[in-house]
Amino acid sequence: MRSLRRFLPTALACFCLVSSLQSQDLESLRALIRAQGVSGREANVRDAIQSRLPAGRRAEVDNLGNLVLVLGSGRPVRLVMAAMDEAGFVVTQIRPDGYLRVRRPAREPLPPRFNAYFVGQPLLIGAAEGRDPIPAAGAILSTHLQRGRADNAAPAPPPRDEDLLVDAGARSEAEAKAAGIRLLAPVTLEKDLAVLGGGMVAGFAMDGRAGCEVLLQLARNVTPPKEGSLVLAWAAQSWSGERGAQRLAKRFEADEVLVLDFYSAAAADETGKPPGGRAGRGPFLADSPEKDAASRALRAGIRAKAHALGIPLQSVRFPSTHDGKPFAGRPLAVLGVPVRFPGTPVETVSLDDLDTLIRLMDAYLESLR
Repeated sequence: MRSLRRFLPTALACFCLVSSLQSQDLESLRALIRAQGVSGREANVRDAIQSRLPAGRRAEVDNLGNLVLVLGSGRPVRLVMAAMDEAGFVVTQIRPDGYLRVRRPAREPLPPRFNAYFVGQPLLIGAAEGRDPIPAAGAILSTHLQRGRADNAAPAPPPRDEDLLVDAGARSEAEAKAAGIRLLAPVTLEKDLAVLGGGMVAGFAMDGRAGCEVLLQLARNVTPPKEGSLVLAWAAQSWSGERGAQRLAKRFEADEVLVLDFYSAAAADETGKPPGGRAGRGPFLADSPEKDAASRALRAGIRAKAHALGIPLQSVRFPSTHDGKPFAGRPLAVLGVPVRFPGTPVETVSLDDLDTLIRLMDAYLESLR
């Protein structure tokens, strides 16, 4: 198994900086972070994953946009899943002056200040297939025109969708359309992977894309089972009510479900505290709401494997909104690594934690052969 954390120290290491990573695996994670993948429009992420699958392992795309790789056949069926999509916007109007109106298609809860992260930032607008994304910038209506704002009032609340404008440099609706801008085109931040000191990496939608990379590593490492099936699924439309996972739950009567979900925002009727755990202290096994005997037994088996390998496995509280929700009633476990600054453009994870999670998943799946 290759390590995600292969890099050359530099003279600046004492200042907690590292050189660019000389690793195929880290470049794979970088490609996933950069790819546009607004919920329901995950084609770029799918392509990045498919291009990195090992030769001879062909995944299929179902009618909801899930990317599915099936190894082996028959029962038992074990399914391992990570979500491809990210929260973002789609174009809902091209104004006569060339500015764009946008709206979030996501249904899942998002941090209150999510929209503010797009103001004054470089953006990318998805273009037609085969064309590069269109550069743009996030803007906002004058603060004096914002709804509910009065003179000498407290600072304005976070912008709503209707307060946002996207400027692609067009001076008219016709000019915007000629540049390739179309209604319902995805709009995301211009993203990249930031390599930090101490073996940490940061980026937008890191919680999902790092999970996709872990699943991609498993696709490279694991051998097909002698009996039964192993299903590796990169799920679409997680931010749109887990629609991709719902499709997977209907298609596969899984005997065991492992969900790679590093961070899920709490539902409205749950406390808003993010999942716990400390980055750099190892992966976590979520203390999720599933309390049935089969799920408890599955989690106990994973803990036993971690103990046998000498892997520290953190236990963290997790809300009911995780990506395994459509599989309720089946043996289910949620695994991940702690995320610093969850729900922001600089979600940060430890490469050591990712490596350890890959090693644990490899060993657990191989032990079931």
